[in-house]
Amino acid sequence: MILLVDTNPLLEQRLKGESFPKGARARATEKQTTPAGYGAHMARLARSINEDARLMAFLGGDAGERYKKLMEAEGIPVVAKTIRDETVERLILEEKNRKTTIETKAPRLTREDMVDFYDRFLNEAAASDAVVLAESSDDDGADEMKLPLVRYARRLSKPVIIIANEEDDVEEVKEAKPFGLVVERDVLAAKLNKPIHFLGEIVSALDALYGGEIPLILVTGSERGSILCARGSYYFAKNEEKGGAFDAHYAAAALAAGIVRKYDAPTVLKLAHGAASTEGDADFADLKGRMNKIDVQQMEV
Repeated sequence: MILLVDTNPLLEQRLKGESFPKGARARATEKQTTPAGYGAHMARLARSINEDARLMAFLGGDAGERYKKLMEAEGIPVVAKTIRDETVERLILEEKNRKTTIETKAPRLTREDMVDFYDRFLNEAAASDAVVLAESSDDDGADEMKLPLVRYARRLSKPVIIIANEEDDVEEVKEAKPFGLVVERDVLAAKLNKPIHFLGEIVSALDALYGGEIPLILVTGSERGSILCARGSYYFAKNEEKGGAFDAHYAAAALAAGIVRKYDAPTVLKLAHGAASTEGDADFADLKGRMNKIDVQQMEV
């Protein structure tokens, strides 16, 4: 079982109509309310590939209650740390030629909220086979929880997957010892303050920044494909077509699934690369068909 952690969930309401003019009454032709955010997307991917997963999140108010009920109605268990403020709500107005997005402010997280979350996380992580931490989309306390959560998971000897960003301190990340990392090529370039164009330069960047201290690193963000560094061995998955979408959170959830299923490195890369380039709603049979078309080659470095 995989534990997915999202410290910034949101409830999304989408209204569709021909036009929503300012200062006038308008009629929506379609309304849809769904849990959204990185955690919800990863949970749906895990379900679609037949992987057991639980989602842990801060939830508050009526929006938080609706988020939890809707997720569980989809068959995804939710572990909620209740907070006083309302969970973020996003309203999307979709007109014929434009889209308007409105969000409520992020909830405040008190020190007590975060301490309680850590305590609950220890229990949930202990009962899990792997942990995936979604990126924080807010600056109010949630982002500072990432590396402590990694340390707690590793203290329990649980593999934990995170997504790197430009604000991460590389030395602190290495000290926390995540088992897996998903990082874009542009993030590597920003940390080294120089452009990265070739596969060999990616290998050199990983060595310079992480020095082999993180067992599994997936590098994305190239039109050519993805690179997986697995305990010092490098594998390359070629894109079927250039310019396709690639979702780092789907990749992170798929990495965790590959670890739980004890796949070898090339198969882990196929699973992560295939999952990240789907829309997240493909079933496992569809994904296996996609995986069979992915060419993975071991790189000589």
